Amino acid sequence: MRKIKQILFYLDVSLTYIKQAFLTVIEYPASIIGWLISNPIQFIVGFATIRFVVQQFGHINGWDYGQLAVLYGLSVISHGLSMIFFVQGWFMGFYVIEGDFDRFLTRPMSVLYQFFFTRVNVFGVTDLLPGIIVFAYGLHKTHFVCNFANILCIIVMLTGATLIRGGVYIILGTSSFFTRSCNDFGQYTQEIFDKTTMYPISMYPESLQFILTYIIPIGWVSFYPVSSMLGIGGISAPFGKIVALTLVAGILVMIVAGAFFTFGLKRYESAGN
Repeated sequence: MRKIKQILFYLDVSLTYIKQAFLTVIEYPASIIGWLISNPIQFIVGFATIRFVVQQFGHINGWDYGQLAVLYGLSVISHGLSMIFFVQGWFMGFYVIEGDFDRFLTRPMSVLYQFFFTRVNVFGVTDLLPGIIVFAYGLHKTHFVCNFANILCIIVMLTGATLIRGGVYIILGTSSFFTRSCNDFGQYTQEIFDKTTMYPISMYPESLQFILTYIIPIGWVSFYPVSSMLGIGGISAPFGKIVALTLVAGILVMIVAGAFFTFGLKRYESAGN
């Protein structure tokens, strides 16, 4: 009963934070319009580049245009979700240097939870829109059957993919407790994810594929789920099983990230230092 009350409490607080973030955003409509224009453009240009390559060479490592659209769209959607809930991890170093964790430590709530949910990035929704459009287009081109079971699998798959991204952000951000620097991990983190989730990782050397599968499981963000979903890339396991493994991978990455954050927080020396 106590655990249930605690979960309901955190859920209520989360909804309050999300409501506050939304109200803050709508105070600046011009900013919303700017994000709605600029964010989708970068992904549309990226997808147009893939289309050009496919038109020139026919496929990318055996993946045709429709299959790449599914892969690309899924990657962008999970990126958008991670931008909403976990983008704060990119800027953890600034909180460490400025001593902003002091206020989190004085409250009777999880420090990691407060860090991410006190500033929910509503603008991440603008990343979701182009991803959903490209993903839906890819499903249409590949004649994917959108029944209830498959839609449920896609939701679970996106949950696992988002947790993997969030876990990586937390691990990179936590390094600031040890380096005591305010490096912005956003640019090169996004570059790595773009190159490894928007394209088939089978195009990379086997050594890198091993790393992206078992050590830093970025391959589970989009490549393995989509390969099983569309029956390509030599993945023979059932779609449901791959989806379950994606969720498990996401949970494991978050557990490791949470443990690393807890360890790193012990090195925090407050604003006075």
